[in-house]
Amino acid sequence: MRILITSKTRYGSKHACVGGLNLENKSFVRLLNPGGIKKPEGWYQFLDTPLNIGDIWDIDIKISPYTKAPHIEDVFIGKKTKIEQIDDLDSFIKESGVEIWEGHIDKLFDGCLSWLKNGSGYLAETQDEFPKYSVGFWVSDKDLILHKERYFYKYKTLGIFESEKSLKWVGFEKPPKLIPKGTLIRVSLAKWWPPRYKLEKYNAPHGCYLQISGWY
Repeated sequence: MRILITSKTRYGSKHACVGGLNLENKSFVRLLNPGGIKKPEGWYQFLDTPLNIGDIWDIDIKISPYTKAPHIEDVFIGKKTKIEQIDDLDSFIKESGVEIWEGHIDKLFDGCLSWLKNGSGYLAETQDEFPKYSVGFWVSDKDLILHKERYFYKYKTLGIFESEKSLKWVGFEKPPKLIPKGTLIRVSLAKWWPPRYKLEKYNAPHGCYLQISGWY
């Protein structure tokens, strides 16, 4: 399968979560190494993986049987060969035919997200509907402004009241202070957090929290 690498984010101190777009069928994939009997759900890539954003690789992939919605993108990778490097990812992705959300932040993940008072978006385990994927592309209608490790989306409710929602930055690169409106952005939902036995400690619902994992 021809796979375009679209994201690389840190996973712990030794691994990277590498995401891609299957150019054969426009599906999202998360590229894992087979874990064998010891770790059947597979391993994330090591930090020094040769899989880099913008690469197109020909990769033998096998869908993981250990996925849990909404994280249905996990695939095990086998033999792989690099084909080419795409420099203009913005144009390439927009012309690929993949779905792209445009406009207000509430449109992300098919409108399935809930929002905390502090502006964090998350997918609740108790919701009736889940989005099709745990990753996606978005063109925001507002500038995103960085404060510490979060980007803030500011807007007016009912055209009067100042409101804001936010997304955590999880990419490898040093984030810019501002991502201008109209920029193609990759968003994703983190794995389920916090652990059930730590719900009281973190005072947050168990869910998959919204994050930014790349821009182009």
